[in-house]
Amino acid sequence: MASDAAPASSSWAAPRVAAALEGVIDLEHAPDGSWFMPWRLPVADLELHHPALVLPAMSACGARIRVRTAARGLRLDAGAVRLDGGPGFPGVCDLLFDGDDHNDATPAVPTGPAAPATGLWRQADLGQSGPGAVFEDLPPGEKLLELWLPTLAPVRVRGLHALDGAALLPAPPDRRPRWTVYGSSITHGFAVPPASPAATWPAVAARLLGRNVTNLGFGGACLLDPLVARMIGERATDHITMEIGINIHNTAALRERTLAPSLHGFLATIRSLQSHVPITVLGPVHGGEREDSVVACRRNPDGSGVEVEGDLTLRQMRSIFEEVVTLLQRRGDRALTWVDGRELFSAQDAAAGGLSDGLHPDVRSQGLMGERFAAREGAR
Repeated sequence: MASDAAPASSSWAAPRVAAALEGVIDLEHAPDGSWFMPWRLPVADLELHHPALVLPAMSACGARIRVRTAARGLRLDAGAVRLDGGPGFPGVCDLLFDGDDHNDATPAVPTGPAAPATGLWRQADLGQSGPGAVFEDLPPGEKLLELWLPTLAPVRVRGLHALDGAALLPAPPDRRPRWTVYGSSITHGFAVPPASPAATWPAVAARLLGRNVTNLGFGGACLLDPLVARMIGERATDHITMEIGINIHNTAALRERTLAPSLHGFLATIRSLQSHVPITVLGPVHGGEREDSVVACRRNPDGSGVEVEGDLTLRQMRSIFEEVVTLLQRRGDRALTWVDGRELFSAQDAAAGGLSDGLHPDVRSQGLMGERFAAREGAR
């Protein structure tokens, strides 16, 4: 993070913005330093990973710029990256702030799905061209701001500017406990419509729990990759949560023979590097027909579907995950916890319309999941 000794300015170029970033794994930099792109895998290791994992790891999900300023308006000079022939993703950014005179406060914002309309939350879209994301009508006085980059789109950031010439100042270090959340598109923030960056369930839970979150939700690619386990274990963190199961079902990538050994190996890799950090294994949320079926319909970017057949239902997966956690607890891992994902999103929630596309909890349900997870964690 940038030092307070740096000269005050109303405009930050890419290197200074990069120094104010939280919630990323690595950064890719332009050769001339004119832009950076957040990544959720180590850039030097991208060739070691399957392209189906690299693609969602390009998105800026959970990345946020922290800055202090009295500015009444901001412009984020950035653009969404669209691969040739690839899908276009929403470039929505969220700006959270507290409006109080403070030193190290956390932006205090509502958690419900209507939060972007409140006085403590602004929203803007990077658009396809133009000046980037513009946030106006901010309240007067110095504020701690968190500018959340888009959930689904990869982004190149070139700078940050105060529209009225006010100074941009480094935020105090974020001393909240660090929380790493690994998961599927449900953690990544896919919903109908997509959840805005600060409205994903990990973002909501992090605010309620007072945590500094890194979101490793990889849409369609949460498959217990061994190198992801090593990456998680190598990062300094105070809590780890793993939302697993739905991508394994939808791809039939692991079966009855390999599911438990893969989870054992994933956890063992983390434990070899983080021997005592609390780990929560979060099983699948309610998944509609997948609860009792081994068949899934995988949707392609063009909207077509491909049927995939495994040999495990979601109910069977939850049973296997719970057995793994129980066994490791019995063998002495007292910092390992099992949570049935249906505690966060249930069949009743789905029946009430919360599973509008048959797979992803909707935006309102993302907020409820965050609130429920925070309540459960807070009660432990």
